[in-house]
Amino acid sequence: MKRIKKHSRKARAIAMMARFTKEDLAFMDHVKSECKRVGIKCDLRPTGYVKISNIVCSGYFDADGRALVCSMNRPDSLGILAHEYAHLTQWEEGIDLWDKAGNSMEKIDGWLGGKRVHHIKKHLGVSRDLELDNERRTVKLIKKWKLSIDVKDYVKKANAYIHFYNWMFHTRKWSSPKNSPYTNPGIQAIMSTRFDMNYKELAPRVYEAFAKAKI
Repeated sequence: MKRIKKHSRKARAIAMMARFTKEDLAFMDHVKSECKRVGIKCDLRPTGYVKISNIVCSGYFDADGRALVCSMNRPDSLGILAHEYAHLTQWEEGIDLWDKAGNSMEKIDGWLGGKRVHHIKKHLGVSRDLELDNERRTVKLIKKWKLSIDVKDYVKKANAYIHFYNWMFHTRKWSSPKNSPYTNPGIQAIMSTRFDMNYKELAPRVYEAFAKAKI
């Protein structure tokens, strides 16, 4: 029974990797190599979701924990990996937003957990701006490595995720894995295919789309 289970797990892993192009696989090797170079554990899991703190998500880069974790058993796994690797580049370059967002994300985590936090809108804004910078980096990676990702589709999802930080101010909760801003078709439908939206606040139609989607 254990042999069958082990074989089944290996077969799933092979099937999971078979959908990637040679360019995709070259990029994965690059991410692994870069992680090793800077002392980060690259953990590509054959799962649909991963968990950090009390949040279920698709992937994360944890500089303090020295880990880049990505759930690979999902259709958008390659984009997620590129996104998390882009966070690694922000961290390695030591951009100002990275340090500011580190403090802000800690405040947001506490706020989502029920703690009273002053100036939460400012902290959400800092985190949102970090994600905007990161999504622009991700698109550059997609184009540079010629990844099998539709860029326009990715940008629409990225814009939805960026705006989610504005939406959180109204809901005080993280999204459900089954109904996230970057998978909800109603929200994606009104997102731009370029990074040219007003990210400082939610436009009325964006607010209405999030409200209707019950994110």
